[in-house]
Parts: sequence; C-alpha cells; structure tokens
Amino acid sequence: MGMATKILANEYTKLEGHKQGVYALVWCDLEGVLVSAGGDGSVVKWSVPLDGDVGPDGVVGVLFAQLPEPVFSLMVGLEGEIWAGSQAGNLYVLRAKSAPRVMALGSSVFFIQRWLDGKIAVGLGSGALVFFDDAMQVLDRVSVGQKSLRCCLGDRGLVGGSEGCIWQLNAEGVVIQRFEANSPSVFCLVGREDGGWVSGGRDALLWWFGADGGVEEKLKAHLYTIHALVLEPGEGRWLASGGMDKSIKIWDAQENTLLKVVDRLKFPNFGHSHSVNALAWLGDHDGRKASRLGRRLLASAGDDKIIRIWAVSV
Repeated sequence: MGMATKILANEYTKLEGHKQGVYALVWCDLEGVLVSAGGDGSVVKWSVPLDGDVGPDGVVGVLFAQLPEPVFSLMVGLEGEIWAGSQAGNLYVLRAKSAPRVMALGSSVFFIQRWLDGKIAVGLGSGALVFFDDAMQVLDRVSVGQKSLRCCLGDRGLVGGSEGCIWQLNAEGVVIQRFEANSPSVFCLVGREDGGWVSGGRDALLWWFGADGGVEEKLKAHLYTIHALVLEPGEGRWLASGGMDKSIKIWDAQENTLLKVVDRLKFPNFGHSHSVNALAWLGDHDGRKASRLGRRLLASAGDDKIIRIWAVSV
C-alpha cells in the first residue's frame, strides 16, 4: 500500500453540543443541513456554511428531537423527515412540530436505508431485515443472519453483518449470494462508481470488491476496527474511512491508494481524541458547488462528542 498524490485536509470548523459520543451523521440535501445523533439521544441539525464563511461564533446546532435512548442510525425521508434507530430497538420518525412516531422492533437498529425498489430497509441486531413504506407501515420482515446486521448498500441489495460476510439480496429480501468479508464482523459498506464496493470491519482491513463480487485487494487500513466508510458524491474520487484508532483516512477510490491521514499526530489541536464512529460528505450531492469551490467538506464524529468538519482539496 503506497501513498499516492497528496491532497490537503484542513479543519474547517468543529461542532460541539452533544453530551455523549456521536454515532450517526447524515447530510440532508433538502434543507442543506447536517444531522447528527448519538448516545445522548439528541438529534441535532447543523447549518454549516459551504462557502468558507463560518463566522466568529462558529456553527450553532438546533435540537430537532430529544429521544430517551442512544441513537445508532439515521436516514432522511423524502419530505425531510428524520428516521432514527435506537440501541434499544425502537424506530422513530421525526417531523418538525409533531410528536415522534415510534415502533418497537425488539433489537438494536444499526441501519436505515432506501432499498432496491424504493422501500426502506431497517437492519437489526437480531439478524432480521424489516421493510417499511414511507408511511412507516411494515411491508415484510425477513431473517438474513444469525447475528447482527451492521451495514447496508440498499441500492445494490447488499447487507453486511457480524457473521463476517456480505449477503446480496433481491428486491423481496431473498438472499441470492453470500460473500466472505471482514472477520469477525463487517461494520460498513460503500459502493464504488465502477459497480464494485468496499467493506470495513473489525479486522481493520479494507476489502475492495469488483462488480462481480470478487475480492480485488485487502488493505490493512487502520490499527483497529473500521467504523465508517463514505464515498465522495458526484465524481466519486475520494473514499474516507474512520476507525477506532481515532484516525480518518482518505483514499483514491479508483486506485485503492492512500491519499491522506488525519489524526492527532498530524493535527495535534484538531484530530479526534477518541474513536471515530461516523463520517459524512457535506454539500450539494451532484458536486456543482464543490467543483466551484475547489474542495469538499467532510464531517467526522466519534466518542469525543465533537463533530469536526474538514476541507479536503487537491
């Protein structure tokens, strides 16, 4: 594994306010806000300026909802509503000026994603996959694994979990293929522009898969568990990974090469002091504003309760 052409990563701003570790980040294109949630049950919306003018007082977050339990997963609905999944196994749908809708699913909710045919897939610690429509009506519940389902690429029907494998399912939730992957657990999945995908997990490796599901390469990427993977929207040039070793790494998504390491060794006053749990690229997801500004904003969050925003550029 070599270091390819270097890129720049500088701290843009930091967002403080969560009282416990942050486990989930998601960008809401509809409102142009970053949504965060974590161990304190707070679901917060942050209006992060994308044009470089943060202002002397930084960015203020608005508490969108206060839930009574830790939140593990988030998704933005079609009309801007926030879907949130909890450690205790409750699924919430949150709308402004409305009481939360809640449904008990019986096991921790590790992901909420749009599925192949447009329905919503919710992955549980029990190994079950539950399908919903946008009105929060249960459409089906299927058993995929014997252990936790931890991550999903819904638009490709791929699900990873704590059995060290990735399942490929059809639109109805029937398993059609099974791929060996990070052992003992797959924690995160991201698609590549060429039809392949990348997985990360407890083995601290990045597994690079081709479009046919064949393993192209395995890279020792972090010292400990990899918790998060996100591909830069638009051109899909950069893949960011974050892990328990407190670092963020940015990769060339086509060449499988390391471009940048962001940690406290390189950024003593800015890097994360605890595990990195979640990542999200900010900004318009068709890439027009990013092209105009010449850089992308990457959000990272973890057990140090802080969300850090990085300006990434060539």
